[in-house]
Amino acid sequence: MPDFESLVDDIYEAAADPDCWPRIMHDIGKGVDAAGGALIARRADAWLGWRCSGALEKGADAFFSSGGLQRSQVLGRLLAFNRAGFVADQEGFSEEEYAEEPVIKEWCAPNGIHHCSATAVPMLNGDLVMFQVKRRKGESPFGRAELDRLDALRPHLARAGLLAARWRLERLRSATEALATLGIPAAILDVEGRVLAANELIEDLSSHHVWLPRDRIALIEPAADKLLRGAIADLGNPAAASVRSFPSRGTGERPVVMHLIPVTGNARDLFGGGLGVLTITHFTRPAALDAALVQSLFDLTPTEARVAGGLAEGLTLDQIAERHKVKLSTVRSQVSSVLAKTGANRQSQIVALLAAQPKIWRARLELEPSQA
Repeated sequence: MPDFESLVDDIYEAAADPDCWPRIMHDIGKGVDAAGGALIARRADAWLGWRCSGALEKGADAFFSSGGLQRSQVLGRLLAFNRAGFVADQEGFSEEEYAEEPVIKEWCAPNGIHHCSATAVPMLNGDLVMFQVKRRKGESPFGRAELDRLDALRPHLARAGLLAARWRLERLRSATEALATLGIPAAILDVEGRVLAANELIEDLSSHHVWLPRDRIALIEPAADKLLRGAIADLGNPAAASVRSFPSRGTGERPVVMHLIPVTGNARDLFGGGLGVLTITHFTRPAALDAALVQSLFDLTPTEARVAGGLAEGLTLDQIAERHKVKLSTVRSQVSSVLAKTGANRQSQIVALLAAQPKIWRARLELEPSQA
């Protein structure tokens, strides 16, 4: 394993590259005769993400995805110690309690892992990072000597977390400024609806939104704001999060389209998960529409996407029925479904929604090249 100085260097490297954490947690664990380690990040009431060394990976994703951390008492008891250092499991739990703890019962025990030592590191921006090292079943609990070795690394782990949070904020600001160069008002929100970064274009567009306490944003039109709240609530769940687009009338003469785009793939790192890019585009009539794009954005069926595209072209329902050789009643039913899925109230709003898609999709690809 690396010596102490090399391990410290690696910790700071991981602040810029979260993919380094599994290797580093493995090395930290080795230093105290542990099977491996895990790093778990949390913001407000939402768990953002995790990284585990190889010995702990089995079953980790299923445990975290099932809400195991929400059922766990580990963090609460760890914070109750109010200790700037690592805490061994026998300090916070009786043997009976520990055996029933979800982290052990559902994740560790099935993989032959038992004793654990952990520390919680609060960040200045309200995030919290928990570091854990774990030993295999049958091995002794962590003693004072091992905790002292871990405590020697804790200040570096804390600084690395702080650096990661600061670098993340700079990346978010750069992303909103990149959208500003395309003329797109934009802000980046977390799962609590807090604005982490915003460009001047969206800050100046006060006819459609208002700023709330705790750096939160709300839309002036109640129906649009309800749709935004629902989209924000899904940001913390990658399985449910998808691009949401909906009209917003606000107080101005010209309605706009609001888009909340989940940050996914390589752009969603350990300290930046559960984020969404809120952008605003104005209504314009498109020259052409990509049916596959429209279908993807609004979760439409192929036939619903064709109907929506026909409306955007300016066709009447009769003309759409004639083009696709279907009954008018079928087209009416498909239009009703499109209205429900897009959050629009009228056919004209569907036309306006689709008008903004090419520009916002192009911006999304520039933000997330790995997803193209």
